[in-house]
Amino acid sequence: MSLDSTHFPIVWMHQEEQAQRDTAAEFAQFSALLEREQPFVILCDRRMEDEGEHDRDERTQVALWKRDHREALKLWVKGMVLIEPDAARRKACEAFVEFGSKFWGYPVLVVASGLLAQTLAQRLLHE
Repeated sequence: MSLDSTHFPIVWMHQEEQAQRDTAAEFAQFSALLEREQPFVILCDRRMEDEGEHDRDERTQVALWKRDHREALKLWVKGMVLIEPDAARRKACEAFVEFGSKFWGYPVLVVASGLLAQTLAQRLLHE
């Protein structure tokens, strides 16, 4: 995963096509965004099943990082918007959306198009 903040406060999350994830680098990118101390929204146009399974060590690292950054996440991340054009896949994302919102402490939403995602991101930023 990489985070593209070129259009901050809109941050694009991209899934990297690599065999081995660099979790430490991913956390460093996310931490740098939080250190800006400015609200932002994450947009993601990848398919959920493309992520693959995380091993136990990765899940533990994520949980520990999230615990250490809980307050900053709630304060600065106004939401994550997943873009999924396929209606059946959007429906399938509902379980992830509910879990993700509870786990991360900010809304995780799914929409059908990039235009809807941009509109929703602006609304989240202005709430």
